[in-house]
Amino acid sequence: MKVSFITDEFTQDFDEIIAFALKYHLDGVELRSIEDKTIDHLEYSKLKEWKKELDINGLEVPNLSSNFFKCYVKDLDLKAELNKLERLCDIADIFECQNIRGFAFLAPKSGPVEIDELLPWFVNVKLILKKRNKRLLLEADPSVNLTNHESLANFLNEIKDRHFGAIYDPGNDLFDPQREKPFPDGYESIIKYCHHIHIKDAIYNEQGDPICVAPGKGLVDYVSILNRLKKDQYKGWLSLEPHYRKGNILTESQMQTPHGYSFSKGGYSAMVESVTTLFELLEKVGLRENIQKRGEDNAYNKKC
Repeated sequence: MKVSFITDEFTQDFDEIIAFALKYHLDGVELRSIEDKTIDHLEYSKLKEWKKELDINGLEVPNLSSNFFKCYVKDLDLKAELNKLERLCDIADIFECQNIRGFAFLAPKSGPVEIDELLPWFVNVKLILKKRNKRLLLEADPSVNLTNHESLANFLNEIKDRHFGAIYDPGNDLFDPQREKPFPDGYESIIKYCHHIHIKDAIYNEQGDPICVAPGKGLVDYVSILNRLKKDQYKGWLSLEPHYRKGNILTESQMQTPHGYSFSKGGYSAMVESVTTLFELLEKVGLRENIQKRGEDNAYNKKC
């Protein structure tokens, strides 16, 4: 397993991204927004310079954390979204990255759209992914039509295409209107499609609303999840997306469309705590030593 973090969880500054990854012996960085721009709005020339910096420091980009198709079907400009996907494929090429995150549209107030109604919107998406040899990783999210891993798996069962996969985000299950259990239910539903994992955790306040906390401090049974990943010989990434702030709670809008300076503000200390608690969890299940050794080896190679 390798460890990364979604960079705008605490900063919009690329130099700070590199410094944090090196300080905590992380393997990569997952890009969503930098310099107050979402990843698909950044200039190619700047991205190429950043790629050089990542290579120098031995850091990978495992996934582009885009907001592709995180919009309402009724407001959809399909041509614009497909152009966005083409641009994301270009950016993925720059970073030598296979995976691009996407969604199955925001759910209307009347309730989630049925899978049969969603599938036609992905026909042209499939053609682009095949042409560009990229993989769209769909994420279950409480604001979209596929709110949990079971519904996401049902959707992927219908698509039946290797250019589509899933992100397993057990923390999102605590926000699921259907209250899917992150483990074992969510895990068992989605693991055969899983190519990437987001790490977040939450508790419920007195009103029953989920509040994000550092991984391992909430209701997600990460010890069982990590032990199962170890048993299943998962070779992919764990990417921190804590959505956690000390002394502050992100707004619903920030949770739904995270990006920019206002979202990143105040996230540094929470990210430090989140990295620390994740490594404690990895150590508890016997995975920390291998990850730490790899980080130290990378640091040695950078000096040579």
